[in-house]
Amino acid sequence: MLSKAEMNERDFQKLLQIALTDLGLRQTMLENEVSSVNEEMRSLEKDDKLDKLDMQIRAVRQDYEHYHKFVNSNFKLDVADQYRES
Repeated sequence: MLSKAEMNERDFQKLLQIALTDLGLRQTMLENEVSSVNEEMRSLEKDDKLDKLDMQIRAVRQDYEHYHKFVNSNFKLDVADQYRES
């Protein structure tokens, strides 16, 4: 296993971008689930489910904000483009 010290800056920035993209997608999925719960569930079930989703959204946002602090604004990477067919 390699240590963090053996990771170059480009790899570190790429890893951050991948992680932030994943966290952004997770937040969007959770927010969509909140909308779905609001439309479909009854009151008691809804409140419990919404509380749990809210805690998950807060955790995702906290991680996103934490890792975003490490991003080099001069490093440009389109994560989706990295894996497209040529």
